[in-house]
Amino acid sequence: MIKPKILFIFIICFIVGFTLSVQAKMINGQHLFVSAKAITDLKTSIDSELKDTEKVQKLVDEAKIALKDYKTTKPEDAAAFISKLSKERDLYKMISGGFDLRGPGVIVIIDDGTRDLFEGEDPNNVLVHDADLLIIINELKSAGAEAIAINGQRIVDASEIACSGYTVRINGQFFARPFKIEAIGDSARMLAILVAPESYGALLKDYGLTFNAVISDDVSISKYTENTTYKYMKKS
Repeated sequence: MIKPKILFIFIICFIVGFTLSVQAKMINGQHLFVSAKAITDLKTSIDSELKDTEKVQKLVDEAKIALKDYKTTKPEDAAAFISKLSKERDLYKMISGGFDLRGPGVIVIIDDGTRDLFEGEDPNNVLVHDADLLIIINELKSAGAEAIAINGQRIVDASEIACSGYTVRINGQFFARPFKIEAIGDSARMLAILVAPESYGALLKDYGLTFNAVISDDVSISKYTENTTYKYMKKS
């Protein structure tokens, strides 16, 4: 007669063995491990998606309220209605580069370096490249720049900045050094980011390039004047 203790041990072993065999079958014989970093990265991605969803939902709610207001506008309120629409149109036109703008901001001058090259050093180390301009633009955007121009060319979503020999092509136009970047926005904040010890501007100076950034109370930026055509996108 089998003792209860032995029977109990046998049942436990059977259950454990069955569980392990099922698990091994489910993962096809491979041991899968999820690191703490992977879990953290996934959580960060989920949180970011949730925030984006909240922002989109807020925009949808605001659009529904605006649409309701438009539909219920009375004839006697037509003038106010048109004025409101005009302000919204002008705002979007400013953002898209349709107006000449002016306001407080910063002016940045970037130029090739004039120092002597070390023996065997690549001359490109002391030349301004398109990547340098793009990084500075990104720093200005991260500091809240509302409008940016390089050598008078307004930077918009359709702008391209690319090296072309010893020149840089901006909005289809070719420009040689020096490069003058103008930005409208919180001048103190933009300047702080541009000249911080760990900034890209400081790195350019370390390489021997010319980099100067100053605050200006009256920065003027011209509107975007190049033709923009959209061939492939359409409303879904």
